[in-house]
Amino acid sequence: MRKVIVQEFVTIDNFAAQQDKGLSFMPKAAPNDHENSAEKNQLNFIETLDTMIMGRNTYEMFRQYWPSATEVIAPKLNALKKIVFSSTLDEAPWGDFEPATLSFVDAKEELARLKELPGKDIVIWGSLTLVQSLYDSGVIDEYSLIICPVILEKGIRLFTEGSAMNDLELIETKTFTAGFIELRYAVNRS
Repeated sequence: MRKVIVQEFVTIDNFAAQQDKGLSFMPKAAPNDHENSAEKNQLNFIETLDTMIMGRNTYEMFRQYWPSATEVIAPKLNALKKIVFSSTLDEAPWGDFEPATLSFVDAKEELARLKELPGKDIVIWGSLTLVQSLYDSGVIDEYSLIICPVILEKGIRLFTEGSAMNDLELIETKTFTAGFIELRYAVNRS
């Protein structure tokens, strides 16, 4: 069965976005960081995926950037099937690429359905409101948290106050020469 993986860039103090929804704390390409780079890690990760899930805000941000991006991961990212959960959009173009599919159904039900279909894994990037709405749904199988060496003190948290505790199992840790750390956790359902 396919997995639903939430991958988020977060600060040391658990913020996934700045107060203005900005993401300037996210990693940039580091000079002389080719073998152990966050970009290479992302390229390897994208190879395991065939579907990208987004909420409307993340879709709007991504569609302005990725269709014309020149990063090494851009062609693979742009080739992923894209699904946007939104009640306000009428269409979801993606530059010269296949447009994203709009979904107006319950995200939990749709993700459960998608997990049953053949294919590679499914990723949710950004989309904090969507991720938070799915936290206790049972459809998220894994969290991949890329910890950025930044303390914001204020911003938008990934895990909000009052989130029920999930039992997570650490399945992998990676460090990158630019100071970032990836922690991968499986959601324990036992």
